[in-house]
Amino acid sequence: MLLYLLQGAAYGFAAAAQPGPFMAYLVSQTLSNGWRRTLPMIFAPLLSDGPIIVLVLFLLSRIPPWWIQLLRFSGGFFLLYLSFGAWRAWRSAGRGEEPR
Repeated sequence: MLLYLLQGAAYGFAAAAQPGPFMAYLVSQTLSNGWRRTLPMIFAPLLSDGPIIVLVLFLLSRIPPWWIQLLRFSGGFFLLYLSFGAWRAWRSAGRGEEPR
């Protein structure tokens, strides 16, 4: 269990360290309002994501195993759909066409 906790913490830290829209917003607010007024904003993801994580874990622990398998397959097919669209856009960009 500790191994999974450490792996999750490592992935979470890596994701949090990457710049994104929220970090750009925080930098913008810090530059315009100062760091003291912006400091409470850094806790927004903890307050908003925490209940969502608890709800999802609760629901995933209550659904039957076949439903989880269905979610896995549908997610895999969705990734194949996205990759096929990206491949078509890449192929048509090489020919100077507009992607559909």
